[in-house]
Amino acid sequence: MNLTVEDEYHCSKRQVTLATVIFLLVIIPTPAWCLSTTYVALSGELQYPQLEMEQCLKRAADTIHFYTGLNTEINIRIILHPDGFTFHKHAFPSWSAAVYREGEIHLRNPHLLLKKGILENALSHEFFHAVIHQNSLFLPQWFEEGFAYFLFPASLQELNGKMNGEDSSKIKALDFYSDSYIMVRKLMGGKSQREIQDFFLFCKESGFIAASQKYFKISVF
Repeated sequence: MNLTVEDEYHCSKRQVTLATVIFLLVIIPTPAWCLSTTYVALSGELQYPQLEMEQCLKRAADTIHFYTGLNTEINIRIILHPDGFTFHKHAFPSWSAAVYREGEIHLRNPHLLLKKGILENALSHEFFHAVIHQNSLFLPQWFEEGFAYFLFPASLQELNGKMNGEDSSKIKALDFYSDSYIMVRKLMGGKSQREIQDFFLFCKESGFIAASQKYFKISVF
């Protein structure tokens, strides 16, 4: 049965549209980076800035891959806590903004962190831990924490200006983070981006001790 003039027009238009879509799929490269993220809100009333968080993770992934060469295409669950009460129930420090544990990033209310201007730093820092663990790297805690601060130095704003009467566990932890950052900064002093990346790749292949002996000429534990 012959098509009417109008049907022929619409049929031809659909064919052109389909051809255009196929052409664009061919010439436009697909994104090279893909992160599988699952968001779990512990309160049904908690709305979260997903777009901002995904952009933070993309920037963090770019930075981490640039310096370490590690695979950042990982699976991660982000647990969104509505308040400090649920955060404390998981036995996380009351002063911490985020914690990485067993494939999950536990995050305090993201709107509160966004308002304070620390959402990106907190999320990027914990995402670094996730990448390290899911790449099966075994690093000393001081080095892993110190390098996380080395990549995202703005997070160190918390380490300044200790106040009298603060939680002693917080002061002890911040001292540890500060000392770790200083040690990593000294080790990385004068190292090029390629040298740092080679260190991490060799570390993945031969272990942290062998990599530190080769690239830092010392044994660090």
